[in-house]
Amino acid sequence: MPTSARNVFFGKVTAVRETPLLTEVTFQPQANYAVVSIISTESYERLALREGEPVMAIVKAPGVLVGKGPKGAISTRNCFPGRVTDIRRDGAVVEVLGELDDGTPMCALCTIESLERLDIKENDAVWFFFKSIGVILSAENRTPQKTDAER
Repeated sequence: MPTSARNVFFGKVTAVRETPLLTEVTFQPQANYAVVSIISTESYERLALREGEPVMAIVKAPGVLVGKGPKGAISTRNCFPGRVTDIRRDGAVVEVLGELDDGTPMCALCTIESLERLDIKENDAVWFFFKSIGVILSAENRTPQKTDAER
């Protein structure tokens, strides 16, 4: 499935915690870290995701933050170490390109002021982080199931 988002993860579902309104889906990309997504339970049922099944996750660049602080200083579970590979400036917005330690490409958007305040430069070791509520899931090679409301 082609997408405009550049932050894409592929893996297998490792855990599911379902509530009446929201469902937390944890999956393991090829590397040794877990990505967490919180989606509506209705969406979870429509995707028919189960443990062990393949899943793709997408995070738009505006939802990705970048920082130099320690992992524990950030209130999000999706927080991964990486390195800045390129910085592109365009007026007030900066695109920070990088790679996670396993080679997964990442892209974050921030303001020039934020980049300067954090003193982030090319080749710097950084953390890329994003909230689980901003992770969009897609069930690979699966036909979505209709929910009770859609039937």
